[in-house]
Amino acid sequence: MDLGALPEPLKPVVAFHGHLCPGLLIGYRAAQAAARALDLGKSEDEEVVTIAENNSCSVDAFQQMLSTTFGKGNLIWRDYGKQAFTVIDRGRNRAVRVSFIGDRLKHTGPDGKVDREAFIKDLLNAPQEQLIKVEEVAVEPPAEAVIEKSILCARCGEPTQASRTVEVDGRCLCRSCAAEVGA
Repeated sequence: MDLGALPEPLKPVVAFHGHLCPGLLIGYRAAQAAARALDLGKSEDEEVVTIAENNSCSVDAFQQMLSTTFGKGNLIWRDYGKQAFTVIDRGRNRAVRVSFIGDRLKHTGPDGKVDREAFIKDLLNAPQEQLIKVEEVAVEPPAEAVIEKSILCARCGEPTQASRTVEVDGRCLCRSCAAEVGA
């Protein structure tokens, strides 16, 4: 597929992810739908939160488009295996859940393989309402990220968030060292 022919807003998403694929396009269309529904741009800090119900390519679109990232603490992962995302606008106390409802099966041939090109074209061109369900939801926003002090692991010497240490025989260990010593 000619990447030059892509919509301009999609190009930085593809650059961020590294390649164009159906999963990324699902996230792109879902992030677009959430941003439209909540009238959002990129999150400067933690004013916007995304709760992703999967850890697939689609999540990268939310990171690039809404600037909800693990590093800022405003991207939360729930291992539910669904192409669904809840986007929360803390400032206006509003949230939407966007989920993929597109019919992937029509792109699957008799051999069970997905016709990737046809799927990508449909993801790019189909009307939003055929691909993404948008629901306003009531959600309690998660607590903002806490910056806490680090302490040195008594075994490996690496700085570790205090709340992520384990006391073993009177010594504070990081979780990986605690696991290595059987704690």
